[in-house]
Formats: sequence, C-alpha cells, structure tokens
Amino acid sequence: MSRDYREKIFHTPVMLNEVVTLLDIKENGVYVDATIGAGGHAQKILEKLGAGMLIGVDVDTEAIKISSERFRGDERVKLFNTNYSNIDEVLDKVGVKEVDGILIDAGLSSFALDNPERGFSFQVDGPLDMRMDLNSRFTAKDFLSSVDEDTLAKILKEYGDVPKSHKVARSIIRRREIGKLNRVSDLVEAIKEAYSTPHKIPEETRQVFQAIRIAVNDELVNLERCLVYGFNRLKVGGRFVVICFHSGEDRIVKRFFSAVSRSVRVQTRDGRVIREDPPMAKQLTPKPLVPTDEEVRQNPRAKSAKLRAIERLREGEFTFMEKE
Repeated sequence: MSRDYREKIFHTPVMLNEVVTLLDIKENGVYVDATIGAGGHAQKILEKLGAGMLIGVDVDTEAIKISSERFRGDERVKLFNTNYSNIDEVLDKVGVKEVDGILIDAGLSSFALDNPERGFSFQVDGPLDMRMDLNSRFTAKDFLSSVDEDTLAKILKEYGDVPKSHKVARSIIRRREIGKLNRVSDLVEAIKEAYSTPHKIPEETRQVFQAIRIAVNDELVNLERCLVYGFNRLKVGGRFVVICFHSGEDRIVKRFFSAVSRSVRVQTRDGRVIREDPPMAKQLTPKPLVPTDEEVRQNPRAKSAKLRAIERLREGEFTFMEKE
C-alpha cells in the first residue's frame, strides 16, 4: 500500500480522544467498532487494548478490504462485512456473549465520499448509486425511479430537513418523467431547477443527497436495531459510544439513551404499580459532545458531529422503542 494511498484513506477519525476516553478501554476487554471504515478509531482502541479482542464491522466491502490490510497479522482483530444491525449474529459467530464497549460512527467514510463511482458526492459526476452495501442491487437510481412525489417530499423533509421539500420532489419527478435522471449531475440539475439557481449549486443540495442516501440504505432503521441489539450484549459497566452527523440519527440515539437511563414502573392491567425497576444505564454525556474549533479547522467534515455515550448499570433486556 503506497504512502499516498494510505494518507488518502486513513482519514482523521472524528473526536478520537473523546471516543477512547469514554470507552474506558480495559486491557483484556472485548470491543466492537460497528462502523470500522478505514480503522482510525480502531487503531487507537488497539493501542490501549492488551490481549483483548476488537470486532470490526462494516457494510462497505471496500472498508473491510482497507481494514484487513491495515490490521493484517493482528490476531486480536476480527472483521465482518455486514450491516451493524446484524451485531447479534456477528457476536454469535465469534462466540462472544457480552462485550465491554461498542462504538458507532455513523458518518460516511471519506474514501466512499471521495469516490465518484459511489455517487455519494454532488461535487463530481458519477452514477446515481449511493449504496453502502455494494452487494445490494437497490441503488439511488432505482429508488428515484419508483418513489412517488409525496413520499419523496416526506423523505427529503424528515431525513434531510430539506426546505421546500415538495418543490424539490416535484422537480426530481419531472426530470424522471422526461428520462433525464440517470446520473449525479441530473439530480443536481433537478435541485438547481427547484431553487431557481441555474448557475450555482444550492446549499440545500447536500441535504437532498443525504436524505436520499439514508432512504436507499435504510440507515435509521439499521441504527435503531444496532442500538437495541448492541445494548443487550453489553456487559454491566460496559460503554456505548455513538457519533451522529445529522438530526435524524441523533434523535434516535438521544431517545434510546434516555429510555435505558430511566427507571421503569411495572404495572398491573388496572394500573397498580407492582414495582419500579431502576435504570439500566446512566448517561455519560447529558448533553452531546461536539468537536472543538481546532478539530473542525483541521477536519471540516467533523463540523456537524455529535457524540453521546452511556454506561450499562444492570442486567436486563431492552426491547424496541415505541415510535413517538
């Protein structure tokens, strides 16, 4: 692996020191990096880890190839190319019942964003792909070829906080109907038409791409599954650290961490309280941590990051959250 290539893919991990501090690495512990990417956070975890185990998971085949090369020969590292929502299956495969810590960095890897063939970036033309899982056949083009206008507008609003979401959806559907929605540049033109900026890419373009990417990859559903399944495999005293980059992800994490950090009243059918179970976890970050100004200057992609963490207090199984 050449030095130039290493420098390109081994991008600076977001809030690295905060992550390692909050995970509170035990020398013989077992840790899961559920979004290992190019292995930036994992490298730091391994420096603190003795004879323990690091389980790296990533849905992106390219990420697993990069991490496989980076950690070649390190027997402490076990890598799995699967969605982090399958964390139960992964732990079963390695024969691990409980873990000491879990990390989710929900941001898109730099090497994926910078590859025009992946279709994640609006700044360079490429196919309308946006798949995190390259084994999936469902691309952004497939999604945009079948979604109706109202559903698309709702997705743009909920997943990207896109202003004038109905107008943007209408513009995208209009280009689809005339056969001009095949590449990234076509989607960008639809957004420019919606905001009446023919000679300038609107600021909202980033939000539109984000919303479509989330929909294509079912990201929010998978995030919630990893939170629930992962928490149920966390040891008492174990830590769960999550970095989010947009409000939809952060709302899910905030709601989940709040749910497991509350006491629960167990009632009979007629409403009588039988007992009150203590919280299953405590919040280590009552308010989310954000990158320092210096980190943002050095790594602009960290700007929107929010980090939350909890520590498990007692045994018990948590079930899926009710929708608000």
